[in-house]
Parts: sequence; C-alpha cells; structure tokens
Amino acid sequence: MGHHILKRRLDLGLQQKQAAMILGTGAWNLRNWETGRHGVQTWYYPRIIEFLAYNPLPPAQTRGQAVRRERMSRGWSRRRVGREAGVDEATVRRIEADTVGLARKPLVRVLRALGIPW
Repeated sequence: MGHHILKRRLDLGLQQKQAAMILGTGAWNLRNWETGRHGVQTWYYPRIIEFLAYNPLPPAQTRGQAVRRERMSRGWSRRRVGREAGVDEATVRRIEADTVGLARKPLVRVLRALGIPW
C-alpha cells in the first residue's frame, strides 16, 4: 500500500505533510506507511482510495476475499460489518477466511450488508 501512496504523492508533487493532511493523518504516520514500517489502519482506506483514484487492494478470487476487500474499501472493521449484518465479529472473520461449512444465513446477511451479489 505504501508504494502506491508514495508514487501518487510524488506524481502530484506533494510533500509528506501536504499528503498527510489530505489523508487525515500525520506526516510521521504517512512516512511509516510509505517505508513499510507499519500497515495502514482500515479506517484510512476510503481516503486512500480517493487519493489514489483507484483501489489498490487485490481483486477478489473468493467470496471471503470479496467480503474483506469490500469491508476494507469502506473502512469498516469486522465488528462494524457484524453489527450491520446482525452477526458476530468471529463469523465475519470465518467468512473472510473462506472457512468451509459455514451456515448460509449469516453468510447471506454479510453479503447483503456489503452489497455483494450472492
């Protein structure tokens, strides 16, 4: 993720402090992302996607990956998805892990909450 942000920042001719203000974080945090010292917290993803003008998350190959990609693109925690879908956080985690044998009802609830076709 950091190299996407760095490339875009340099393409726009922005200093770290300027880009950090756009992203709603501090320059030190942006520096850590760009150097790969720390991962990006989920709640920053919507702003980063807007800043980049594309979604840098890899395309989903499985239903669980689709759930994770959509959740992160929205900046939602697993807890928030669970709350929106009426399931617990652990169920969301199992769905994202593509656990075999999950009950259909919670899966459908999560997919609907995220607007993912099932």
